[in-house]
This record gives sequence, structure tokens and C-alpha cells, in this order.
Amino acid sequence: MHYLVVNPVAGRGRARLSYKTVQAFFENKGWPLSTFFTKHPKQATGYVKGLPHNATVLVLGGDGTLNEVAAACVNTERVLGVLPAGSGDDFAYALGIPRNNLAAALEVVERNATRIIDMGSVNGQTFINAFGVGFDADVAYNLSDAPTFLKHKAAYYYTLLTTLRGLKCSPVTVMVDGAAVYQGPALLVACQNGPRTGSSFLFAPEAQLDDGLLDIVVAGSLNRLETVALVPQVAKGKHLNHPKVLVFKGRDVRLEWTRPKPGHMEGELLVPNTNFNICLQAQSLRILAPT
Repeated sequence: MHYLVVNPVAGRGRARLSYKTVQAFFENKGWPLSTFFTKHPKQATGYVKGLPHNATVLVLGGDGTLNEVAAACVNTERVLGVLPAGSGDDFAYALGIPRNNLAAALEVVERNATRIIDMGSVNGQTFINAFGVGFDADVAYNLSDAPTFLKHKAAYYYTLLTTLRGLKCSPVTVMVDGAAVYQGPALLVACQNGPRTGSSFLFAPEAQLDDGLLDIVVAGSLNRLETVALVPQVAKGKHLNHPKVLVFKGRDVRLEWTRPKPGHMEGELLVPNTNFNICLQAQSLRILAPT
């Protein structure tokens, strides 16, 4: 038995439109499929927690829905499968599953090859791909205000430019595995399990899902012009040599901001806080992945 969690509004309706294709695939194979449609945030976590301990749970949605399902699969025998249909699908990118090729994602399900990967947690909440505080979280916060006619990358770039108007770098202390690695104003701090976030930005191009380490990217005090110039470099993963960009690797991270800042996990916002404690949970999630 496979279980399918569908977020019908993911990808501005792309997941809902893809459901019939997934349903037809299982019918053609003669495989039983139990489907659950989410109606509000965090609902998927409770549903999956009620499934058998060794269930295979497929997610037809985006990174936010994956995050919710992964929270119920971490440190269990449940296996997570990814059918990307969101606005960013950054975790699918990390796995090597194409976001606009549902047939390829279903082939991964059919092959049933399992990989064990790392997860992260921040202040007790798990994340599967990325956590960040600063400019990228501000962009995530403002993304809902983008005009509805703008899709995917266009909506993100629009929001990025509008967020620049209120740009302000706040002081932060960054601790990695007990050592203070940065103190001062920062545009953002990103803790990456996978290489990409925001649908097209390679914050940590060398990040691996199963290397037992988080990639911590600190962008220091940048003004508007410097930020604008850096954005296309981040999209290409060519920003790591910038003098105001620092990269560290570690398992335990502590961020201490001088004023409350919102954070985000997979683009989903966390309430503003001054302290964020991030920990890696190595080899804690079973997932279907390309061979």
C-alpha cells in the first residue's frame, strides 16, 4: 500500500492538476493507493503520524508539504517519496528529480530504491532542505503579496526587488559547533541541507543531503547595490568567492540576533526570534531516490 499526500494549492494549483496522472499510474500498475488531501497547514504531519510505522508516503506538492510529511517520517521506518509540484521544489532538485517531469518522478517510485539522508531541526522543528534568517526570510514573508499573474521565478524575483526597498542588515553572532565564526551585521544566514533554495538560488552548491554536515552561508553587511549584484551570482552558485560571503560546515549552529527576526524553513515562515538553535539529525530519514 502506498499513501499519497496531496496539497491541492501547491504550485498555485499544479499539484491538483497532476493528481489524475498519479492516480492513473497506480491504477495501471494495479497498486493500491490511499490519498489524503490537505486543507490547512500542519495537517499532513498529523495524518502521516497515524499511518503504519513502515508506510511509504508520497508527497504531491511543494517543499512546505514535504517538510510537514518529513516531520512525521524522521527517525521512523516510514519512507518518503517526492512528486514535485510546488513553486520551488528545491528538495527534488537536491535528490536529482526533475520538477517538470512527473513521469520521471513516478519512475523513482516504481524502482523503489531507498536512500537514507540527513535532516535538520531549528528550535525543535524539523526541516528537510533549508533554514534561513535575514533577507531570504523577508522575501518569503513578502512572496504572498506578489501579483497572482506572476508565476514561480517571476513572482520570486518581483518579491526580491520589492524587499530590497527596506533592506537593513542586523547584527548577529553565529556559533558553529561551539565556536564563534562570525559577529557583525549580516544580510542573511542560511543553513543548508540541500544546495538550493528559493527555486533557483544555489546558496550552498556543495551541500550534500547525506554528508552528516550542514552548510552554513553567512552574507555580511551588503548594501542594495551589492545585493543586486550578488543575486545573479547566487543563482549560478558563483558567489562563494565574494569577500563578504562566508561558508562553514557543522552539525550544531546557534544564531543570536540583536533584534527579533523571522526565519523560514522551506519558505514557510517561523515567528520572529532573537535566538535560533539549529541541529543536524544525521542519517534520520528514509527516502525514495533515483539510482
